[in-house]
Amino acid sequence: MSDHSPPKLRVAVTGDFENLATKAVPWESLGQNVEVVVFHQPFRTGQETIEALRDFDAVTLIHERVSLPREILEHLPRLKLIVATGKRNEVLDAEAAIERDIIICKCNPSFDLPPNAPGGRSPVELAVALLLSCTWHTGPMTTLIRQGGWAAQCGIPLRGKTLGILGYGSLGKPVARIGLALGMSVLAFGRSLTDESARADDVTRVDFDTLLKNSDVLSIHLPLTNTTRGMIGADQIAKMKDGVIIINTARASIIAEKPFLEALRSRKISMAGLDVFWQEPLPPDHPLKQLPNVVMTPHIGYATEETMIVRYRAIFDSLTSYCRHR
Repeated sequence: MSDHSPPKLRVAVTGDFENLATKAVPWESLGQNVEVVVFHQPFRTGQETIEALRDFDAVTLIHERVSLPREILEHLPRLKLIVATGKRNEVLDAEAAIERDIIICKCNPSFDLPPNAPGGRSPVELAVALLLSCTWHTGPMTTLIRQGGWAAQCGIPLRGKTLGILGYGSLGKPVARIGLALGMSVLAFGRSLTDESARADDVTRVDFDTLLKNSDVLSIHLPLTNTTRGMIGADQIAKMKDGVIIINTARASIIAEKPFLEALRSRKISMAGLDVFWQEPLPPDHPLKQLPNVVMTPHIGYATEETMIVRYRAIFDSLTSYCRHR
């Protein structure tokens, strides 16, 4: 009797930097005709991506950890399915995938957790952590002590300073509350924010220019769209206070890279706390790595153990459905 079972489906689970993929779901239950390979390290170049993925039928993406532009997709002849988390993916060429009859499945699990549930809205906590690291120099001070030093530079008190929230939504709003708790006054710019709702939150609604001119700290919480891309360029930075601190846990391309770097070098921007970059992973020779007034984390704002497990379960459910109907 001939075997009419479908050929083995090879699945690449990419971007498992936290080593949670195998803990989160039972990949083996996809069946004997499915082979799952998990990748724990970032692909540093397009060629490295091609070599790693060229023999796979399906690829899973955690947000934007792996770039799949047209020039890479054209070299993945077996690829039939991409399962991606996140509402938007700036590094996946969906048009090129569709032209090659590659199915794109976007899974966006709900994170509407109860107020005290673990996981929560982690970008809020990271934004505040980056801000406090900027003002209290926690990274350099740790290095100083480990190297035998002790004398340190002064911290920057936030009490009495003005916090500007660019994007007063589900993430910007709780950052504002923490700013108020630290004794800061808060200015907010948001499309749906009204004077009445701002007063109820003890913040002041302002226009974009007023936000730029009056903020000692500017924290960015906007999605990347055609409207917000390059929203902060040379003209906008020129309007800011000298010595402003910028925190960006949203998307790098909301800020124009060249004038931002120039402002960091001149100390027009005294400090920056960044979780997002124009190219990820950040290239070895990128100027940000040479600037002492920058605190960086590797795009981890959405990555807690609880929320990553939810994402892998959503990916697994999508793959299960695909395998059931293939």
